[in-house]
Amino acid sequence: MTKSTIFYFNPTCELAVVNGSFSYMPPLLLQEMESDLSILPFVFGTEDDYILTENPPSTMFVQRLKDAGFVLPRFCSLTELESLPSGSFDNICPWGWSPAAHFKLKNLKEKCSSEFRKSPVYNWRKEHRILYERSTSLDFLNRLLKNNPPDWFIDQSLTGVPATSCEEIEILLLKIQKPLVIKAPVSSSGRGIQIIRKTKLSDSNKQWISGILKQQNYLIIEPYLEKLSDLSFQFLIKDHAEIDYLGYSVFETNSNGQYKSTTIHPALEIILQPEDFSVLGEKINITARILMEALKKSVYVRHYRGYVGIDSILFRKEDRLMIQPCIEVNCRVNMGIINLMLEEKIYQGSSGKFELSIGKPGHFNDFTKEQSRFFPLHFSKGKISSGFLPLVEPDPKKKFGAYALFWVLK
Repeated sequence: MTKSTIFYFNPTCELAVVNGSFSYMPPLLLQEMESDLSILPFVFGTEDDYILTENPPSTMFVQRLKDAGFVLPRFCSLTELESLPSGSFDNICPWGWSPAAHFKLKNLKEKCSSEFRKSPVYNWRKEHRILYERSTSLDFLNRLLKNNPPDWFIDQSLTGVPATSCEEIEILLLKIQKPLVIKAPVSSSGRGIQIIRKTKLSDSNKQWISGILKQQNYLIIEPYLEKLSDLSFQFLIKDHAEIDYLGYSVFETNSNGQYKSTTIHPALEIILQPEDFSVLGEKINITARILMEALKKSVYVRHYRGYVGIDSILFRKEDRLMIQPCIEVNCRVNMGIINLMLEEKIYQGSSGKFELSIGKPGHFNDFTKEQSRFFPLHFSKGKISSGFLPLVEPDPKKKFGAYALFWVLK
């Protein structure tokens, strides 16, 4: 029997977890983001699935996506989904679970399969919060590094430590004499991060730190690494605690560590020395296996089912290619998962990037018209080889967009 899933785009799930309220509402701008990008999980779907959205795409845009090779789910409002009979779908896959997500989806959860109702994500429990905390990611990393890791993994002395005051952080700055990365316990997509490059905190640093401590009680402090590239290893934790490794993605961040874009079919040889690239594939495969084995013994497999992304870093230390295998564990859907889904749609000899867009109302609409004119889609052997593809429908009123740009590798 065919199984169907409801996908729900709520990337503010971490903020909702921190807030803890079933009635949490994100700031207005983030509400607009969730609304403008609400159809984005279509990349996961089949014709048997559903996308929860109050802004369904037009027939014309749906056809545009079908012409690009996507098999599309049905786009339905919450009211439409709640009116369907029990048995219409099997499970729900939000971007991430939170008390607010459980409250919003409560009438849909009751209509899901018995397997889903037995799942550890069916109800929110207080222990679920730790799945989102960076202290849990740090504990996961430290356990991994104590288990005879490869010598090209980061040394345990370079991993993070918790701090509960500005004074502790300033002592570390004076002791290490190198830049530090300060992270809020729970945040998303690189938000909640500050890089301190001086040996003394500024007033704005102290104000930010005090605000996080007041809300979340502690911070994670890490040495700044001169990275070559950001990686994200993608997994799926299934029923009966089975784990699938889905692949890895390469993504780009800005100078403050905030997510910018993801590379489709990345060509890492461009940024690495030839001797590094020759061994990189083996190191990535070994890292993926070690991470999967660590997940099997972790708190994540006990309390969670769904997609997991583990962010990592390639960096150089004394002319050696090193890997920090776990910057953080994202216990939710992430942009790297979407990237892997897009890779299935493009020609093997092509590369590209997936990127989000933000601007004034209508910016993405104008951008889409311009890019579509300059970079029309081309196909090779039935798959996209080059060109521009909007992944949400452009609109003169929208501030946010998402797109993929493809090109043929030389």
